[in-house]
Amino acid sequence: MGLSARDGGKAFGRGEASRLASYTSPMKMDDSARRQELLASAARLFRDVGYPRATVRDIAKAVGMQSGSIFYYFKTKEDILLEVMETAMRAFVLAGQRALEQAKTPREKLRLLFAGHLEALHGTRDETAVVLSEWRNLAPKSRRRMVKLRDQVDSMWDEALHEAVAAGMVQGDVRLLRLAMLGSLNWSLQWYSPKGGLSIQDLADRFVDFYVDVGPAKR
Repeated sequence: MGLSARDGGKAFGRGEASRLASYTSPMKMDDSARRQELLASAARLFRDVGYPRATVRDIAKAVGMQSGSIFYYFKTKEDILLEVMETAMRAFVLAGQRALEQAKTPREKLRLLFAGHLEALHGTRDETAVVLSEWRNLAPKSRRRMVKLRDQVDSMWDEALHEAVAAGMVQGDVRLLRLAMLGSLNWSLQWYSPKGGLSIQDLADRFVDFYVDVGPAKR
């Protein structure tokens, strides 16, 4: 079935539709880039001054836009907050999925989970900081969306940790182990810098050695 574009009841063939697309595509690309600018600006402001104090005018001003124009891209300020937070959470979900798909052993799963989480974390520093500090400012419907993404991340870590416990590599309650590990990783936002000489991969190895190869659980 062929595709056609219509304007005022007039049908256009593929050639005309293609030429029309050539005019509209750059606008869509510009809109997408502008939207990302606004999200990055919002993430920095939400992190620096907090969601309640950051205004739509502040977000727009940071990218040289009139405050009213921001509503072309987002319906509400909370929609911006939700998308900022989802950006970080989707990165963590993707990192976890890749780790579980690529790993062959329980230890390798943990190692790739640590490395993937750190890469996602430090690739979305502002967005993740907002997730950690502004959760309470989400409306119930938005919070449920975030909880669904968080549960996906938790379930992947739990899967890897159950395997590690069964293999005798770690000991203890899986939920507490996950909370301790993710808490440690997330806290690295406060102190880690790649300029310090330790790469993300090196840092992941240190974390794995700390949590896995200790005491009687060492294998």
